[in-house]
Formats: sequence, C-alpha cells, structure tokens
Amino acid sequence: MLRSNEKKIAVIVQCRLSSTRLPGKALKKLGEKTVLEWTLASMKKVRAGRYFVATDYDSYEELKPYCQKAGFEIYAGSLDDVLDRYCSLINEIKCDYVLRATADNPFLFYEAAQELINEFVKQQKIARCDYMTWSGLPHGSGVEVFRADSLLKAREMTEDPYDHEHVGPALYNHKGVFSSLFVRSSAKYYYPDFRTTIDTPSDFRKAMVVVNRISQDSDCHEPYTYEQIVSALKDPAIGKTMLFMPSVKKGQGTGHLRRCLECALETSSFVYVPKSADLTETWDLIDTYKDLGLKDFQIVDTFPQNGEYDLIVTDLFNTDLDTISKLRQASQLICLDEGSLYTDYCDYVFDIIPSLNLNREANLNDPSFIQKPKNRKKDFGFESVYFDKSNDSIKKKVLDTSRLNKILICFGGEDPANMTVKTAEFFSAAGKEVTAIINSDCIPSKKDFQNIKYMGAVPGLREKLFEYDLVVTHYGLTAYEAASAGCAVLLFSPTKLHQQLAIKYGFCAADVSLLAISSPAMASIACNELLGKSLNLYPSLMENKGFAHNDISLGSYLKTFTNGKRYMCPVCQKEDYGVPDKIVARNSKRTFRKCRHCGMVYISWAKDGEQKKYEASYFAQSYKDQYGKTYLEDFESIKKTGSLRISHINSILKKNRTKGKSILDIGCAYGPFLSAAKDAGWNVYGTDISEDAIRYVQKDLFFPASVAAFPDFDSAKEFGVNLFDAITMWYVIEHFQNLDQVLKKVSSMVKKGGVFAFSTPSGSGVSAKFNARSFYEQSPSDHYSIFQLETVSKIMERYGFKVVKIISTGHHPERFAQVKKAQAEPGTALFKRIDVYSRRHRLGDTFEVYCRRK
Repeated sequence: MLRSNEKKIAVIVQCRLSSTRLPGKALKKLGEKTVLEWTLASMKKVRAGRYFVATDYDSYEELKPYCQKAGFEIYAGSLDDVLDRYCSLINEIKCDYVLRATADNPFLFYEAAQELINEFVKQQKIARCDYMTWSGLPHGSGVEVFRADSLLKAREMTEDPYDHEHVGPALYNHKGVFSSLFVRSSAKYYYPDFRTTIDTPSDFRKAMVVVNRISQDSDCHEPYTYEQIVSALKDPAIGKTMLFMPSVKKGQGTGHLRRCLECALETSSFVYVPKSADLTETWDLIDTYKDLGLKDFQIVDTFPQNGEYDLIVTDLFNTDLDTISKLRQASQLICLDEGSLYTDYCDYVFDIIPSLNLNREANLNDPSFIQKPKNRKKDFGFESVYFDKSNDSIKKKVLDTSRLNKILICFGGEDPANMTVKTAEFFSAAGKEVTAIINSDCIPSKKDFQNIKYMGAVPGLREKLFEYDLVVTHYGLTAYEAASAGCAVLLFSPTKLHQQLAIKYGFCAADVSLLAISSPAMASIACNELLGKSLNLYPSLMENKGFAHNDISLGSYLKTFTNGKRYMCPVCQKEDYGVPDKIVARNSKRTFRKCRHCGMVYISWAKDGEQKKYEASYFAQSYKDQYGKTYLEDFESIKKTGSLRISHINSILKKNRTKGKSILDIGCAYGPFLSAAKDAGWNVYGTDISEDAIRYVQKDLFFPASVAAFPDFDSAKEFGVNLFDAITMWYVIEHFQNLDQVLKKVSSMVKKGGVFAFSTPSGSGVSAKFNARSFYEQSPSDHYSIFQLETVSKIMERYGFKVVKIISTGHHPERFAQVKKAQAEPGTALFKRIDVYSRRHRLGDTFEVYCRRK
C-alpha cells in the first residue's frame, strides 16, 4: 500500500531510439532483456504513484510494447526539447515530485533511488528544495528528483539549449532562483570512478560482460542489486573491453583461433569471427570453447568500430595493409606473432612462437607465454628409455626406442600439405600404435593399416598429449606443448621455413622423403633412427626458452595492456591514421616514433598510461636511489650548475642590464636555480607541481612560488607579472604530453629579446647513438619527448624562438665501446682522449638550449 506522499511521485524514464553514437541502444539485448527493460525493472522497484516512459513521436510505437510489459505508461513529446517533453507530461498527470532516469542506464542503483526520494520528501518539511541528487555514484547508476512545479517554472525562464536538452540543468544551473542539493552518497554507493551508462559501443560491450558476470550467480530475471553491480565492476576482467582477432583463413591452421578463444574465455573478452571465415574447423572449435564456458555474445561478426573496444589484439599471421590501418584507427593495437610488412601500424608487437630472421623489431619476444599443459607424463624420463648393457666390465647406456610405441600424428586441423595419412602409414608400417588427428572429410576410405586410429579435432588436446609416447607434428604450438608434456617430439616439415625453424630451435627434424618408405622392415629401421635422434635431442631441446615457466597466463598478461595509452607527437599534436610515424625503438613497456613533420622522437604508446607524481618522496628517497643523496643534500651542487646556467643567460642579454630583471623557473623543485639567479641579481619566481617543494621555496628561501601545473598557470594573478625577461625549464620540458601548448604559452610570456632556456636528455648522445636499445629502455616513462641536436632549432622556430647556444653536457667516456673494451679508468690517456672526442662531437647524454625570443 502506497503512502499518501508516494502517490504524488511520478517516475519518468526518458528514452529515444535515435542516438547518434549508438543507434537503437535502448532495445539492444543484454542477456535476456533489452537495455530499456533492465532500466524499467530497476525503476519499478521505487515506490511511486505513476510510472512513465517519456519518448519522442518516432520512437513511440516501437517502445510501447516493452513499456506495457514492464508496467509503464508511455508518453510521446518533442525529440530535441526534452525539458518540454517532461513539462508537457507533468501538466497532464498533475504529480508533485518527479524521479528522473534515462533509459541508457541498465545498472541503476534502485536502493539509492528510493533513499533519494525519501530524503527529498523529508527535506520539504525543513525548507523548500527544488532539486536533489546523490553525488559519487557510478556514472550511469544515479537518478535525480525534483519538484514538478519548479520544473514548469524553469521552462518559462530558460531558453538555453543545454537546459532544454538535459532537463536538470534548468534547475541547478540557476542557483539564484532554485534550491538544489548535491549530497554525497553513503559509502556503500560511493564509486565515482566506475562507469555504468551505455553511451558508446564500448560501453555496451562492457555492459554485456557485466550482465554475464552477474547472471552466473543470480536470477537474471530480477533487476540487480547495487551489491551485485559493484561486485561485478570490481572484477579486473570487466574493467575494459578487449577484442581478439584470430586468423580464420583456410590454410593458416587452427592455432591462431585456439589461442584467441582461450584468452577470451579467461578474460571475458570478445573474438571477431567474420561471416566470411573459411577455416573448416572454425565453428567446431568455437563450440568446444562454448562447452567450456565461452558465451555466444563473446563471438562477434562485425568489424570493430572506432572506440568500440579499449584494446584489439590480432593473431592474424600476416595482416594486410587495409585491415591493419583500419584496426589502428579503431583502437590500441597489439599484434601477436605478426608476419606482415606493416608492423609500423602496431602499437605493440608481441612475438611468442620463436621465429626466423624477422626484419623488424618486437616490443617483447617471450616464448614462455606458450601455454604449457598441466598434465605431464609421470613415468617418462630419460633413464626409462635407456637400459644398461653389460659387456664384461663395460657398462653403457643404450637407447630403448621400443618403449616409444604410442604415437600421435597431428599436423593441425587443416594439414594443408596432406601429410597426416602418409605419416600415420609410415609409423604403422614400423609396427607402432598410431592415432592420427585429421579432418573427417580426409579420412581414407580404404584402411590398409589396422593399427591406425583416425579421429577428428580433439577438444583440449594440449591436456591429452601426455597420454602418448611420441608426438609427430610440424613446427608450431603443438610441438612446444608436446615437449612440455614430457613426450618425445618429431617434426616433419611441410615447407623449407618449417624445417629451418625446427632445426634452429633444437627439435628433431625428419626428412619428408622417408614417408615414401613402404617396406615394414625399412620403415622400422628408419623409425628407430628417428626416435633415437629425437630422444638424444630432448635434453638440449628443453633448454629452449620456449619451455620456460611463466607465472601469468597470456590472457591475463594481455588484459594489463588495456591500461595502455597511445600518444601523439607532443609538438604537432596530430592523430595521423594514414601512414604512421617511423618506429625508432620498441621495448616491453613502450614504443617510440619519430615525427615525420617536425622530427621529434616521442613515446607513441605506453603500457601504463598513468603519469608519475612528483611528491616529497621523489625528492627524498627516489632521488637518493638515483644520485646517492637526497635533493636537498644535493642542493649546493645543483645551485653551482645553476650559476653556470644563469651566466649563459646573462651573456645573451649582455647588452641589457640583468639586475632587477624577472626570471620564471618552471619546475623549480626546491629552488637551487632560483637561489643562483637571485644571487646574480634577478627577481626570481618559481612554479612546481610538488606542494612540498613549493612550501620549501616559500618558507625557507622566501621566494615567490606557486603550486601550478604549467601551462595551466596565470602569472599575472599569482605574481603580478605578465611578461618575463627569461623563462627556464631544467629537465622539465620532456615531461609534457602537449608540448605545443606549453611552448605557445612560454612564447606568450617571454619579452621580445628575452631568453628561454632548458635542459633535456639527448637523443643524439653516445647512449642513444651507440646503445639505443638500452637508452630507450631506461628512458623514464614520463619523458614523452626525446630532443635531438639536429632538430631542436627547427622546432623552436615554430614558436618564435631563435636558438643562439647549445651546450652538450653529461659526457661519459665510460659509455664508449673503446673505453669499455679496454676497461680504461678515468685519468688514463684513452679516457681523456674519448672525453675530448665526446665534447668536440657533442655526444653528451644531455644538452642545454638557450633561445632568444624574436
């Protein structure tokens, strides 16, 4: 029974089908219900007198049956003027209060909605309140409540298009007229970093995973409680969406699809299988993984739209240019074992299966991610296939290849070289018990060999390999899996490349001409020779890094890449999806490119997109770990360097008296340069993002300084200074993701004829030139720009600066190959000679740039 005040409440859910980002999203299926039905079921839990869906005229008929089924009335009004739509409905139903929700929010916290309306009604007894909502709920899980008469009044007062489109702002954006409350929600609902709304294709994919996760443990017909929703959102597998794109082309085997299905099953991700897939075993394999728990919705047949997934992982063997360029536009792109010429389009190249002479660099080459079987042979060891043969006093170990009787033949689901039958008959002729995996269409009708068992695709084959003594296959995943299971492994190669790979990585590679042997006696001899060779190679084979153990699975590891981030050139700020910038370096966490427009080397992708925070701990322990003392302990040494720098600035401004001139040090830290500049007669000012550092500059050095993240900084407001005679950045400039914005700001703040000076690591120094891999691996994660001597002048000219002096610093003779080879110590003739050479050719690992404002 409703209370009297509850009868005055109307729940109104707004809905339309003409969304531009995700058309028809309200009627898209999430599990057993549409998005709209989930929303209405949640709102039906709120106690109210009337329940309405407010839609537009074009959507009315299509939505009507869903609304009626959920116990909601439906009302049609203006498409674009949602405020008018609400007010027109309010005038008809004469309610006092309205609880407003939107139909693209299937994970509403109905418990919080009920508490909100209760609190709002209670508030009316204290003082008039026109609008109220909880703050801090996941984006898409909250609702708002307002007085009906207040909204009618607001409509007459505002002509702002934003107010008319979004309803609520018509009240809370007019504070002088209406009383609005934004109340922090209780802790149980407070998850402001979560997102549950469905506004984009990516949101919808994530919602599908959430529904699947919750429905495993609950009745899918009931609206979810806030506890169930929060629990699902906390699951690491749900945070961001990932799409796997395996090769499903005839002739490229089933390994790509199998690997992607395993990863998707583990991480609740999606797998793209186009309708044009012509790999015969495709749907049988998919059905196998569905039996293991893969859901229908995880298999998609539509090419990914831009922004639909947070990460795309390809396992396409050899991706064509058109496909890889489109995928690069759609999302971050990780490529597994990619063999094409277009890997420059990939954000990250990940090689797992050891390969041969690839003319490109990978970010990571780690065969330990080949998934190892859990089931291993227990009674197979090298000793068990040897026996002691005594001859008087001599004892020696002799191979007992007769112990290897049970043989599995597996050349993949397709076997494009048609080797299965010939290989099976060869081992059968040698008297072995043979099981051969083969496409059912290829099983020979005439069976001349009784000890051969033909069978179709085997679900979970990896965990059944241990049942065999010997596995015969070609180079690939199965070879590594079989050896890891403790089986002897023998490889027949369908191509020259397979043969080269087998030999390079230590497998026993057999000559395919042996398969022509039909004589049982000859087959037995050849077979025993092959088995002996396979066993002899086994110990060294197991030293192959492909058999190393990895504590994290491939799927779980790839999921961490969803936190990655792609970056543009910091100077040009161009998202160029045509021909990507040239790759300079790849390592396990980052990819570097060189901008073809300005020449800047920059981080183009990073595995962890989080920005480093420069707090007190950095200047204390982190600085000490790197330099042997804390920043403050190093203050005088840094100040001494600052004195040299200020002398260079003074020399550029020598025609003008520098005493009393103003200088701003951006990223001033604890102020050693400011102290040096002050001693030289400058009026000094500083900014830094570290509160602790600025506190020291203000209270201990007594210099004007501000906590500010440049360029979001107003010098006139902070210091009463619009233009400076000099601005400096010492090892700061490389930290900006948007260097274009920074340099424009600096240019606007330096007087004509004034100086802009900075120092930065050098992309032209000894480390970058002669040990590039190590240089880029050790480059800090927040150094977004790598300046080079040959391009810095051109870049600075863009912003109205003329470079007048470049000083190469950070010279390290010990980093030159000649010094390393000779183990020359400082003070020796070679060390001194290389030091002179380094300075003459400007091969220092850092440099300082001094520019004059034109």
